[in-house]
Amino acid sequence: MRQLLRYGAVGVINTGLGYAVIFACMYLLGLGAVASNVAGYAVGLIVSYSLNRTFTFRSTGARRAEMVRFLVIFLLAYLANLGVLVALVHTFKLHEGLAQVVSGVVYFGLSYLLNKYYVFRTS
Repeated sequence: MRQLLRYGAVGVINTGLGYAVIFACMYLLGLGAVASNVAGYAVGLIVSYSLNRTFTFRSTGARRAEMVRFLVIFLLAYLANLGVLVALVHTFKLHEGLAQVVSGVVYFGLSYLLNKYYVFRTS
């Protein structure tokens, strides 16, 4: 349970930092929304990998292999999130806000399990 809580804490930190980078790029550096979003997500992915590796899972595995697996799982979890969101909104006619929350829970749960048992499995 502690590991799951650490994973959630990393997610909160990562989300806050990602938004800080996005808004700093937009409003302090004058970058466009897309470039700012890319920068925020890039920083977020690096921070998320680093904190999850050291703090959440305390991994000692090979960094390069873990990084590749981490990116694959990020994409897989995001696609699952998007698929659930689209299905809930368009097929099941669920309110968009509620659908975002449900799909976010899917993302969180799937990414946690896959990070635990696939990405950082050697730890």
